[in-house]
Amino acid sequence: MSFNVTSIKTSSDGAWQGENPLNNAFPLLIIQTVLILLISRFIAFFLKPLRQPKVVAEIVGGIVLGPSALGRNKEFMQMIFPSWSTPVLESVASIGLLFFLFLVGLELDLSSIHRSGKRAFGIAVAGISLPFLFGAAITFLLRKAIDGADRVGYGQCLMFMGVSLSITAFPVLARILAELKLLTTQIGETAMVAAAFNDVAAWILLAIAIAIAG
Repeated sequence: MSFNVTSIKTSSDGAWQGENPLNNAFPLLIIQTVLILLISRFIAFFLKPLRQPKVVAEIVGGIVLGPSALGRNKEFMQMIFPSWSTPVLESVASIGLLFFLFLVGLELDLSSIHRSGKRAFGIAVAGISLPFLFGAAITFLLRKAIDGADRVGYGQCLMFMGVSLSITAFPVLARILAELKLLTTQIGETAMVAAAFNDVAAWILLAIAIAIAG
């Protein structure tokens, strides 16, 4: 369903005026934020004995609130996560990610690249090569099971699948290391530098794959 972003009201006149606050961007964003925090922290409480990082609980929380669980209820989705609110929620999430990565950058020392450069580069090569080869291998098995895959050549499909499995979730890794207080340690610095090498190479390969497919 298409909508005009400029037509979305930011604030509500209030329930006392007979208006539903959830039909406005800011009140709905507050409800969404509170609900996301409650669900993720509730799951994190039960995952704590398993020594799982909070990012795992947040991913599980997204699954719970998404179409795999509570999102199956269309009334719930239309009331709490309507389609018009997605750009607003994504924008706030992007701003939060921006600030988090900025704080990560403040704690990192560029000299760590020199200290762990060779080791991190070797880890990055292994980290991108093995998933790429695995993705390329399963392409031959899954290609026939995917509708419309026959419209794309083997080389293009192989390249895209391999690169897709090779990309590192850099923000997730940074979040886990920061939570475990390993971000400024030698192993944390090596992991971050390796992930940076991995991401740069993977995104370049992904751009090449898209260019070939296009």
